[in-house]
Amino acid sequence: MGSRNNVPFVSWRRLKKSFYYAAKGIEHTWKHEQNFRIHVLTAIGVFMLAQLLNVTLSEQVVLAIVIGAVIGMELINTAIEHVVDLVVQRYDERAKVIKDAAAGAVFVFALTAVIVGAMIFIPHILQLLF
Repeated sequence: MGSRNNVPFVSWRRLKKSFYYAAKGIEHTWKHEQNFRIHVLTAIGVFMLAQLLNVTLSEQVVLAIVIGAVIGMELINTAIEHVVDLVVQRYDERAKVIKDAAAGAVFVFALTAVIVGAMIFIPHILQLLF
């Protein structure tokens, strides 16, 4: 199936390259961003704990969504920081505000994820203890 300009609807070669570049972005963020590594390792721990506590599948779906959002926001924050650094060559208060706001967005959603996690895990932990 092609479009009007004879370009295929899906180019498997381009799709493969886009996955490659996305993986390189994740790899770069893993290597250079401490908070990204913390979020990923915490996510692994959360999913392991969910298995140990027999958390329901629907609750694990909710955990996956909030964790994926936090990790995705961390990647976006890294991209924003790099764009600001590329555009602004010397200290500028507006650039600081942009970078701080992007980091704040990640922080707010990370706190939201912690609250969601607590709402899911606390009943399971209490049931295990009592």
